[in-house]
Amino acid sequence: MSQMMKDLALRLKSDRKTQVVAGLVGVALLFLIFSENSPRRGRAPRKEQQTTAGAGDHDERWTDLVARFDGQLKTQGQQLASLQADQAAQLKKMEEFENTTAEIFQKILERISSMEQNPTTQQVNTAPRDVSDVAGEDIVPADPEELTSFASDSVAVQPPPPPIKPKLAAVMPGDSVRVKLLAGVNAPTDGTPYPVVLKLLGNVMGPDGNTIPLGEARVIAAAQGSLTDSRVLFRLTRLSIRLANGRRKEFAIDGWVVGEDGIRGMAGVLIDPLGQAIGGAAMAGGLAGLGQAVAAANTNNIIYGNGTNSVSVSDASRYAGGVALSSAAEQWQLLIRDRVSQLVPVVQVLSNREATAVFSQSLAIPDLLESLEDENPSVVYASLD
Repeated sequence: MSQMMKDLALRLKSDRKTQVVAGLVGVALLFLIFSENSPRRGRAPRKEQQTTAGAGDHDERWTDLVARFDGQLKTQGQQLASLQADQAAQLKKMEEFENTTAEIFQKILERISSMEQNPTTQQVNTAPRDVSDVAGEDIVPADPEELTSFASDSVAVQPPPPPIKPKLAAVMPGDSVRVKLLAGVNAPTDGTPYPVVLKLLGNVMGPDGNTIPLGEARVIAAAQGSLTDSRVLFRLTRLSIRLANGRRKEFAIDGWVVGEDGIRGMAGVLIDPLGQAIGGAAMAGGLAGLGQAVAAANTNNIIYGNGTNSVSVSDASRYAGGVALSSAAEQWQLLIRDRVSQLVPVVQVLSNREATAVFSQSLAIPDLLESLEDENPSVVYASLD
């Protein structure tokens, strides 16, 4: 019941229809109350029953509802009166603003009409005049000797020079250079890259005899062994150079190395542990067989008629030695098998081998030609970008 009263109060505050219905109900209740209290004709007035306000009064909630509704009606009336007053004030301000605007435009129109009727009196000459036409007591003429002419000493403004395009030493795909392997390498054949260092032995050669001097630059390459043809394949990764002015630079590069025989990679020596593993396995197998033979030679198997088997040892020491030799040989075989699974064949190439490095990507080296020209201005190279 309390929730219903709260909902009814909220509707009375927000819903216009509920307010109207509640008002009509309140008026009807008031009419009924006053009509019952007034005496009727031809009947004796009823005695008023004494009622006590409290929980037993059935009309108490309706009385509270009517009182609350009257209060809300008064509040709504006050708010409506306030809104009407605000609206009247806004209308008054708008009317005053319109009147003020009309007066301003009226004055502007009157000013324009008066200027059109008397143009000579209203115009003011604001055009620039020659200095010679200006006369007055306060004007002091300047000394001609103190005046300097700007036209005689003026210098024509020259446009800024175009930006100087920097010279770049360009290494293009297909350019090659002779290199030297500084340290030997055992390149694994399982695809693991092994780092190596190469030294440049000459200038980078391009088409039509173009050359780029890089001095004794260093090239870092990744080496991998090839089990098929016993060669070491190199892939160029980094280039480190020193300019003529002492500065150091490094660049990311890509390419490969061609050996002395003109084939990609360098021919090397295949180091494969397979042969040693086979020899060790054969020796271990022979020892195991020898141990088993010694043990068998010193035993006698006797089979009786009822199917029982009896083994007698003629020489215990020889039998024990044969069994021990066979067991040791079997363990040796297991160790060899495990070690062979861990070993990787490698291709060995010794140091100081010479080859040719071929670039597969373009490379621009800034500041190289400028430093060379500063050191020797007569040097001119054709490998320019």
